[in-house]
Amino acid sequence: MPLPHYSNDQTSRRGRNFEPVQQNLFEVTILPPAGVQGANMLLQHVKSISGLEINKEIGTQEQKFKFVTRSFASMPDGTSLDVAIDFTLNLNEANEAYVYKTLRQWRDLIYNPATGAMGLKKDYVGTIIVTQFNRAGDIFRTITLEDAFISSSLPFLEGGDYESADPQELSVTWRVDSWKEDIV
Repeated sequence: MPLPHYSNDQTSRRGRNFEPVQQNLFEVTILPPAGVQGANMLLQHVKSISGLEINKEIGTQEQKFKFVTRSFASMPDGTSLDVAIDFTLNLNEANEAYVYKTLRQWRDLIYNPATGAMGLKKDYVGTIIVTQFNRAGDIFRTITLEDAFISSSLPFLEGGDYESADPQELSVTWRVDSWKEDIV
């Protein structure tokens, strides 16, 4: 007699060979605002992404009448996302930290500490597209983060560590107010 947890498994029955969703099969395409150079190299240096909780938690609200409590859905706590992307950093042949340089150009459109210039939102927002796919490369989910701008500092080298030979990384946070999700 077959074991019940194998014979009743709906994910691997004849003709139904399901695949797991792999968390390392994703691609992040970053489209910065006009004038920012080097964006084509950002894709190759994305290490991880977090903060894509697009289905916000809905709070609850209560009313009391005598001894009865009634519960209702209230508003979400917030309607924006803070998306964090971790990058690896390399130097090119000209000894430039090109990923940092590209992100710094973008950040300077918001506020340039060297000149004190501040930009308008229409000039400093970009788009981030997160694509998830299976092992065959078939896309099953795309999230397009619209009007994204860098909201964090850019801590290129906050300090040194003589005891570490680990490559430098950079974590950047974007604030996003609107997005679209396409699920196959």
